[in-house]
Amino acid sequence: MELFSEIYGLYYRIVGELLNRAPLTREEVQQAALDSGFAESVLHLVPKLLDERAWPLLQERDGLLYSRLRHPVRTPVSLLELRWLKSALGDPRARLFLADREIAKLHELLFDLPPLFDPEDFIPFDRFRDGDDYFSFDYIRHFRRVLAALRDQKPVKITYQTGAHSGGVKVHAGDFLPLKLEYSEKNDKFRVHSAMIRYGKLSRYATINLGRILETQDSREQYRGRACDLAGWFLRNRSPEPVTAEIIPERNAVERFLLEFSAYEKQSEFDGETGICRVRLWYPMPDETELLVRILGFGPTVRVTGPERFVRQIRERVRKQRRLIAKGAGREAASDPAGR
Repeated sequence: MELFSEIYGLYYRIVGELLNRAPLTREEVQQAALDSGFAESVLHLVPKLLDERAWPLLQERDGLLYSRLRHPVRTPVSLLELRWLKSALGDPRARLFLADREIAKLHELLFDLPPLFDPEDFIPFDRFRDGDDYFSFDYIRHFRRVLAALRDQKPVKITYQTGAHSGGVKVHAGDFLPLKLEYSEKNDKFRVHSAMIRYGKLSRYATINLGRILETQDSREQYRGRACDLAGWFLRNRSPEPVTAEIIPERNAVERFLLEFSAYEKQSEFDGETGICRVRLWYPMPDETELLVRILGFGPTVRVTGPERFVRQIRERVRKQRRLIAKGAGREAASDPAGR
């Protein structure tokens, strides 16, 4: 069973948007369907809206397409969605996007509904334990200011630190135009991809961990230049060569691997005889350690074949893990000489 009903899927939203924006020219309808949907949306969707035997929701008069509906399209919220919302409110990250009074009001409105699930029911077994502090007042304040700057496309002055906490910490400050907020499930941390602005011009790109931000302030900088090429920056900072791996068709590993790394650029080939899937995967260089740990989580179902530098890191991690296991077994045996 899917979490939400199909009537609230992509095509439903496109049709609702078209009907609410009408009247439109045929070209505007086709462009809106192309921008919001899939490549085949124009061929599949638009003709049905004009076909009396399909979904006759638009009618053409004087070169324009008008909605046949008397009222705007509104999407009622289903019971399943309401229960999901109540569950989401129990996630501490909800406080990053909603004020306490808003969360309290939603709880009041949903008081008689059981949650769809309890966030505490999910126990990640491969997540780092030093995730961001979502209960910190300063963290919430910095997150909301960065989020507002992202929505308004305005620079924000950020002071943050880099380096290990045990030594070598450096403090940086600058005016940054947030371009993309990203959450790492493995690290349980947020980071913001941004463009540093100096004297109204793009200086460089930077990725800042939200948990490393010390202060955020309104910026006096203004940026009226061309759109920032974040995709180009990602391309320039991706790994020079891809990680190559073979996934064995056991324990649903192929599907799990492709889903785990769905956000990464990759090429995959499937061997119909052996069932082995060979994957070439490119990644941002700052994500290398996280990528390595995530691949190791698949155990013997994934064999990394290159590049050699990455393979060496895999081997060293495995050796280190074996030493830790052996050391732990030795301590256990020493504590019980009788072998009990």
